[in-house]
Amino acid sequence: MDIKKLGRYEILEEIGRGSMGVVYKGHDSIIDRIVAVKTVEMNMEGGAKGNALSGSFYHEARIAGKLSHPNIATIYDAGEENGVYFIVMEFVEGITLDKVIKENIHLPLSDKVRIIILIANGLHYAHQNGVIHRDIKPANIMLLEDKQIKIMDFGIARGITKDLRIGAEAGRLFGSPAYMSPEQIKGEELTRQSDIFSLGIVSYELLSGKKPFQGNDVPSILKAIINSEPPHLAAINEKIPLSLEKAVMKALEKDTGKRFKNTMDMADQLEIFLYNMEANKNQDIAPSVSGNTKNLIHILQKNYSFFSDFSFEELRQIFKLSTRSVYKKGDVIFEENTIGNRMYIIISGTVAITKTVGGEKAYVNSLKEGDCFGEMGIVDSSPRYATAAAESDCIVIAINEVILRYSAPELCLKLYKNLTSILSEKLRKADMKVQSLKRERAKT
Repeated sequence: MDIKKLGRYEILEEIGRGSMGVVYKGHDSIIDRIVAVKTVEMNMEGGAKGNALSGSFYHEARIAGKLSHPNIATIYDAGEENGVYFIVMEFVEGITLDKVIKENIHLPLSDKVRIIILIANGLHYAHQNGVIHRDIKPANIMLLEDKQIKIMDFGIARGITKDLRIGAEAGRLFGSPAYMSPEQIKGEELTRQSDIFSLGIVSYELLSGKKPFQGNDVPSILKAIINSEPPHLAAINEKIPLSLEKAVMKALEKDTGKRFKNTMDMADQLEIFLYNMEANKNQDIAPSVSGNTKNLIHILQKNYSFFSDFSFEELRQIFKLSTRSVYKKGDVIFEENTIGNRMYIIISGTVAITKTVGGEKAYVNSLKEGDCFGEMGIVDSSPRYATAAAESDCIVIAINEVILRYSAPELCLKLYKNLTSILSEKLRKADMKVQSLKRERAKT
């Protein structure tokens, strides 16, 4: 079918095909932006059945459209024209993990693990909002130029609270067979553990280049998923450490009770693996601070109220659990609108903070030795408010919330409380300011 336009969206070119429809690059004529337009094969029938399918389609779009996360492709719109149903979403430029795996594109092990963590973070957000994906596979994960990812195609997602059974919906098997969970194949009720199993398959394949469950046809693949144990990752790639293999294999447990309870638990285990990798490279943080430790701690206690009640020994322990990162002038430490769980302390050099305003990078501040930034990454997983980049060659201490939480929970809790207290005070002052402005406006 040669489609030139769908609703207000001009179709520019075809960019992909899947089992459920065609994806086009399009142009939104009203907002003037490039979008991705995916047609959805509905096999529509008349009468009540057709109305039910149509209603289900728009319900699906509403579910997916409520998700807003840096690692999930945003749904903008949904519609129908001349019998063609379509979903309009964020246009993402990059390559799929499917292409990375098939073309054996080289990525360091640490980058592969970070990609899995980002997928887990995006899924955790979706699960927290009552949505499971049901079709996690390499073709639905887009890798961007800056090593961030976007989870694509929540088009077959359903609310977690629904009873999801294969065959109950027009007799169709939703999802991709090679990446299905055992319970999905059996037609059982699906929970977030189903997405965890699929993520385990994706992780296994990304790390080893091979699928964990194989067969000559779909029935044999499905049988393997239900009954077979995958080969050890180290047997395929001897460079994969046992601790990393254990995390992936836990995601692939047949018994949902033995899998990770949520994707954040999986992400935490992978964060610990990365920390140990970095620690082995950097050894102890103390030598990088050397004789300036006391002076640095004094600066932190004096300038930052969230550190003021920490003792010298407590801060030294935090330093020991942190990693040292070296950045060259111009290197980006973190980008605006990305998710992070680290806060940073500068021990030499300067860092520039910028924010995008009207499509342009606006200079916000320059930070120097002893300054902290990114501290809200310790409190929650909300997107970064601004971009931090090395203004000169610099060395920073990176405090990882996950490592602090697992290794020194009492210090992590203390830092949580101090940071949330400051945030609460800022919100209180902001509310007072709003109320004052309302009173002033009421007088005029």
